[in-house]
Amino acid sequence: MAATPQQPSCPPSGSPGQGRRGEEAPQLLPTLSRGTVALCLLYYMRLQRGRRLREAARRRRAARHRRAQARSRQRFALLWLCRTLARAPGLAGFCQDPSGSGGDGSLPRLLRERRLWSKARSSAFWEIVRAKAFSQWEWVENFRVSPGTFDYLCAQLRGAIQRRDTNMRRAIPADVRLAMTLWRLGACTEYRAVEQLFGVSRSTVCKILRDVCEAVVGILTPLYVRPPDPAEVAAGNGFPLPQLAGVLGSLHIPIRAPNENAAGYYNRHGWHSVVVQAAVDSRGCFWDINVGCPGRVTDSQVLCTSELYQRAQEGELFSGASQAIRGVQVPVYLLGGCSYPFLPWLMRPYRDEVLTPAQHRFNEYAAAARTVVGVAFGRLRGRWRCLTKRNDTDVSFLPTLIAACCTLHNVCEARGDVFQPCWMEQHADEQREEHPFNDGGEGEEDAEAVAIRDALASALRG
Repeated sequence: MAATPQQPSCPPSGSPGQGRRGEEAPQLLPTLSRGTVALCLLYYMRLQRGRRLREAARRRRAARHRRAQARSRQRFALLWLCRTLARAPGLAGFCQDPSGSGGDGSLPRLLRERRLWSKARSSAFWEIVRAKAFSQWEWVENFRVSPGTFDYLCAQLRGAIQRRDTNMRRAIPADVRLAMTLWRLGACTEYRAVEQLFGVSRSTVCKILRDVCEAVVGILTPLYVRPPDPAEVAAGNGFPLPQLAGVLGSLHIPIRAPNENAAGYYNRHGWHSVVVQAAVDSRGCFWDINVGCPGRVTDSQVLCTSELYQRAQEGELFSGASQAIRGVQVPVYLLGGCSYPFLPWLMRPYRDEVLTPAQHRFNEYAAAARTVVGVAFGRLRGRWRCLTKRNDTDVSFLPTLIAACCTLHNVCEARGDVFQPCWMEQHADEQREEHPFNDGGEGEEDAEAVAIRDALASALRG
């Protein structure tokens, strides 16, 4: 019987040959212990819990936002409804303002709540002032103007300085804004002192000062700072010299050293300042001012950069108002010190050592006329003390502030406000140190100007 061949059977899984092949191939998955698996599972559960918490927080924020929007819409609807009912005939007393005097608080509570937090401040000082607790002297001493002038200023500036109430807070009244500005200009106190007196934040005081000064310059300066009428000058306007429209002078205002061009503001007196050039009439009022030049420049340089000089050189200042004196056509002119140029429209005293009686008489009349400049500057600085002490205001805003002080000075003089003599005594020494005139060098004199001055000198009576 023939033997049949046997098929080769598969080796068992644990055969040596297969074991050797398994050792040659790398293992694909590492062997993890039970501790590692548990740690990974715990970390995964923490990640899932963090996601759920963040999602819940997001939903809460969205819900709060929707509720706030709903309250805002409800508040607006209630406010609109109350205002509509208040304007309706026969329903004017339906809705009362709870913040006003005598209010019964009948508005809904949502309308009385503040939407923004604000610091509680006391305005008891102004409440006492507004109750007319100040006497006439105390009012002038603190605000530098009479109560009548204060009411006039408030009426003129109310449209420019008054602000509207908002849902956030009530606006500061116009009279409080004006009072804070006058207090700051007259007393030259720090902003924090004004803050404590009027119950207004320091930043708000600074902003109100700028707004009121800009309103004064924009509204009142064109009315009170303007050249005199040539016809009145020709008829005689209070000066001892004929055809004299005003006296030209300059004043240094002390300032803090600016960050830019500090050396340019360092004057010959040894401190930083800006120069104020002004033309003064016989009443001691300013009818032309030029503010902003650095304290290092001379009076003639300040004059040459001013609009007054340009208009006078072009013949537009006082055109067609000349008068024949001693056969010479004398125009309406200004009087200046020895530091100013000698021009047909700008006279100055004789500087010769040996003078004729007529020339000496002209110098005496010119010196008497020039006293109005010192008096005007003295009353200006005495009334507005911010021009006497070192001013910490920004240099870019100083021209507006000084122009506002000059305008308010003219308003007080025009309305006859009382000037306290003690105000002048407080800075008399400082005024002597800052004499607005200085001696200049000899130079060629204009022939027409010499003829006009000689004609004026010969026409004067001893």
